[in-house]
This record gives sequence, structure tokens and C-alpha cells, in this order.
Amino acid sequence: MKSSSTARALLLGGDASLGSLLEDVLAELGIALESSAAAADRPDLVLVHVERGESLPCQLKLARELSAQGPVIVLVPFADERLVGLALRLGARDCFAMGSPLDELRRVLMAHVPVQPSLAFISPGGAVPPSPGSTHD
Repeated sequence: MKSSSTARALLLGGDASLGSLLEDVLAELGIALESSAAAADRPDLVLVHVERGESLPCQLKLARELSAQGPVIVLVPFADERLVGLALRLGARDCFAMGSPLDELRRVLMAHVPVQPSLAFISPGGAVPPSPGSTHD
């Protein structure tokens, strides 16, 4: 059973291998990937995989219906500037070019998904900084 504080993402489009890859990357960030629109009641994030621009307006409309407030991130083939521009004009919050390094995907996700309270106190070095005024004798 998932904690209610776990952010949830839904993938629209794509195949099983993309789903598996995204599930691994999202899990590293404390985000659960839901397997179907029915299971993802108001996901915190919707990822839309597009191969051609013709389906993009319909996919973005569906993404907005499923997650009225959450960000929509479009996964485009390579660095297709035409699709990126179209996606952003149609309301996508951000885009990720498939084939780019996964660190870039992590950066995009972290920029648009709220940080979990349990992760908010971890500094880049991995330790919690001392509170102001505390002493270490």
C-alpha cells in the first residue's frame, strides 16, 4: 500500500519498456508510476509520450482532465523542436527529449513535482544540517 504522501505519476502513451524505465527513475525520486488512468485518480504528474504531433492535442486534453492542477510533462522523440514548441503552446509544463541523459529527466521531474517532506531536509551531502543555536560538544 502506498503512503498518501507519495507523489503519483501517470504515463499516457509509450510501451512497457518505457514504463519500466520511467518507473525506475521515478522511484528514485519517491514518485510512484501508476499503470492506468483508472488507477491514477488525480495524479500529481502526468507524463505524455508522443511520437508525432497529430495526437498531441488529444493527449494533452486527456492529461488535463486527469490532473487539473498537476504538471504535464511531454516526452518527445529526440530533440524535436517543433513538437516541443507545440507541446508548450498547448499547455505542457515542460518537455524531455527521449535519448537525452536520464539526469536531465530527473532534473525536469524534480523541477515540477513537490519535494517529499521526508526528502526536504536532506542536504546535497546527505546529512541534515544542525539547527541554528545547537552545539556539538
